[in-house]
Amino acid sequence: MLNASSSAPRIPDTSANQQTLAETNTQTVVERSCDAVIQKAALALGLTPLQANLAARRLRRTDLPEAAQNADTPEAVSPLIDPIVRPRLQHLQPPKAMHQAERAGELIADAVQASGTIVLATDYDTDGVTSASIATRALTECFGVSPERICPVISERQHGYGINDDTVTRILALPGPVELVLSADQGSSDEPRIARLKQAGLRVCVTDHHQIPAEGPPASADCVVNPQQSLCGYDPRVAGCFVVFLVMSQARQELINRGHLPGDTPSLKSLLDLVALGTVADSVSLKSHNNRAVVKAGLQAINQQQTPPWQALTQFQPIKETTVDAEYLGFQVATRINAASRVSDVKTAFDFLNAPDLSSAQSALQQLEADNQERRAQQSQMLEQADAIAKELYHENKFSLCLSLEGNAGIQGIIATRIGERYHRPTLAMTDLKDGTLAGSGRAIVPAVNLKQAFETIASAHPGLFRSLGGHSAAAGCMIEKSGFETFARALEEDIANQLNHQPPIPQLETDGHLAPEMLSLATVQEINALAPYGREWPKPLFYGDFLILHYRCIGQTRTHVVLQLQSPDGKRHEAIWFNALPQAGAPFPFALNSVVRCVYELSGKRFRGRESLQLKIAHIHLP
Repeated sequence: MLNASSSAPRIPDTSANQQTLAETNTQTVVERSCDAVIQKAALALGLTPLQANLAARRLRRTDLPEAAQNADTPEAVSPLIDPIVRPRLQHLQPPKAMHQAERAGELIADAVQASGTIVLATDYDTDGVTSASIATRALTECFGVSPERICPVISERQHGYGINDDTVTRILALPGPVELVLSADQGSSDEPRIARLKQAGLRVCVTDHHQIPAEGPPASADCVVNPQQSLCGYDPRVAGCFVVFLVMSQARQELINRGHLPGDTPSLKSLLDLVALGTVADSVSLKSHNNRAVVKAGLQAINQQQTPPWQALTQFQPIKETTVDAEYLGFQVATRINAASRVSDVKTAFDFLNAPDLSSAQSALQQLEADNQERRAQQSQMLEQADAIAKELYHENKFSLCLSLEGNAGIQGIIATRIGERYHRPTLAMTDLKDGTLAGSGRAIVPAVNLKQAFETIASAHPGLFRSLGGHSAAAGCMIEKSGFETFARALEEDIANQLNHQPPIPQLETDGHLAPEMLSLATVQEINALAPYGREWPKPLFYGDFLILHYRCIGQTRTHVVLQLQSPDGKRHEAIWFNALPQAGAPFPFALNSVVRCVYELSGKRFRGRESLQLKIAHIHLP
């Protein structure tokens, strides 16, 4: 059973899992607190004691509707947490709950019934590319629009975020009449460019999920569908692909109401695989019951492998004996989708998701894999450069890391993530575009930091410094004047220090408590998996326990990963794997054989040659 103690002591990070952090800081291992009312409510729904405990460590009554936040009985709370712990499509908020979704449905229906071009203006990341694919497939497969009338205009990374000048130029150069410009995953901050489209006589429907600027949504757009708007009562945590999915669902109903489509026209449920992929890739909250429902349903569809892209992935990445989960979407699929825009042509990613047959999907996937390999090679070089700069900048009272790098601007978001996680500081990686500007991608890393807000504050204090900015609180990007880099770096440090009340952050590793030795089993893994999908704000469970180290060996191309054989207190032996356990090949393993260590680990199943066995994935090791 789970230990009820509230926390473990603060201990030095001897694991070297975060290599530089191990040299410069300490790590706190703590248990997530448990809401007793949520726990009892989950038990009343039929969850097992372990599942109820995990749910109560992820949910708070403050996560529930405001009217129910003071509820103190399981009977009152159970129906409110049911859509979260047991997500189902029937729990989704309807499209009409999204402000202006009905107007968007009318605009799309008008365009469908006309004869001109429908432009899909989307972002270049996985959320944007899945949005383009969702809209394309809805229009062609569900609404009967000729593919020749659909024109995806996916932004190119080198031109920056949003509906940029290049996007507008490409749209205005299209031959023939344009019935509608439908944006997805962008547009909320792009009034000047939307005004140009409006002046050219084009209708513009913005669908997005990014924050609304202080001056409000773009006034020149015919309608704006974005859950961040103050008038919108929809869940603001959904991804851009989810918003366009809802809008297309509303357009379907509008076309049925007009008699253009029969009343029994299938729903757009067949597109949920794409919604799941985009939602996971964009790291939106998986505490949201809407996100949990579409990801769970999308994963079920993916695992049926009925469409060419998923069939191609099954053959390319042998997963015949396992189940695709959210982690696989994020780390295996999205990385390859994103690689196209980082080092090559985003059209490859779009072609893969829309492949009409297995051969086409396999051909596109081969190119995506080549792009991904090139991305990894460039990333390795840039990461080495970035780490050298970060080491010079870092000290314990440093609040941010602003890195000016040479290299591919498409890689900088990954660099910001890796360096930020290594040093546990908000990090911005910037590259020289050789035109007098620097492009940057930042990651907040620390939950209390709002990176987009920091950019907006700096822009207000330093007019003319920014060419553009956008993103979310946790991940944001910008383009600044190269000559203003030092000013920007100082202002960023000051703003983040203010956000953190001048208290340097100390990294925490949150666990779900101690598992009794008898619970180290595949049955427990199944209990845990029943609470999937896991992701942002609904993390995979981590437990801690004491084990005897019987054996270890280094594996992997870099020889920095370690496979261990551990013995639990009941005498049973367990295989464990610790990724990135060593800072470099040949480095000594920090713990002796036959020593007792406290491990923080994820309990998982490992399938090999048709046989499933238990495996502990180590996140951290220290002496008890």
